[in-house]
Amino acid sequence: MTGYSDLRTADWFTTRYLGHETWAIDDRGRDLMYLVCGQERCLLIDTGWGVGSLPALVASLTPLPLVVVNSHGHPDHTFGNYQFDQVHIHQADEPFVRTPPSDAARRRIVEGLPKPLPASFGLDTWATSVPGSLVPIQDGYAFDLGGRTLQVVSLPGHTSGSICLLDRQARFLLTGDSIHSGAIWLHLERSLPLRQFHDNLRRLQGFAGEFDHILPAHGDPQALPLPKSTLDDLVSGIESILDGRLVGQEEKTFAGDGLRCDFGSCGIVYRPDRL
Repeated sequence: MTGYSDLRTADWFTTRYLGHETWAIDDRGRDLMYLVCGQERCLLIDTGWGVGSLPALVASLTPLPLVVVNSHGHPDHTFGNYQFDQVHIHQADEPFVRTPPSDAARRRIVEGLPKPLPASFGLDTWATSVPGSLVPIQDGYAFDLGGRTLQVVSLPGHTSGSICLLDRQARFLLTGDSIHSGAIWLHLERSLPLRQFHDNLRRLQGFAGEFDHILPAHGDPQALPLPKSTLDDLVSGIESILDGRLVGQEEKTFAGDGLRCDFGSCGIVYRPDRL
């Protein structure tokens, strides 16, 4: 399986059909969301920056009732939560989306977003509320869409509440920020030590016989889906850091500094004091 078909651009988003009643939603190059449909319901994975109207976009793709889940609690995956009445999120990250961001944070973020913004965008209403219901979930939780079930597989590391979604019917693994083609950020304040992330990745390898393709929340949309071997490359690369064969180069980011190692198909930014 390679590439996309059925490219559509509307308002703020670009959507591409991946087959298996699955759409990738490009949030103007800042993140990737996914819409997965079963026979009775559909599941929206992440809500991005919430700049365009996600409910309108989903309604243009399917008439099915919608369920929403966050892959983790970072703002580029949750700012659009305000557009929905109910959102599921792992219980470890749920505290970080309970309250809307401050006005100062919203204004700072919008300054850095691509322009022009949609005509429907209003700073006074953007991300100023949270869903009426936040549903805390945990490892093993299943989203039954009717003839298609996505299972939550916890993958703490990037955040304590990061999850993957295992789609056995389509043989997709949707990985959020935990596995992608760029450098995975593990140097953040709420990230876990590198060895714990490695151990959790090793656990995820136990599901390798149940998926063929990886759908991440960041990366080049034209390069999707990623091969499942990306998971193995990440595990072996981290092992090379932990046993001293690799040492990263200094990397400065807006969210702090760390050491960066690239492993070919992927990489990681980590803190040497949190191995």
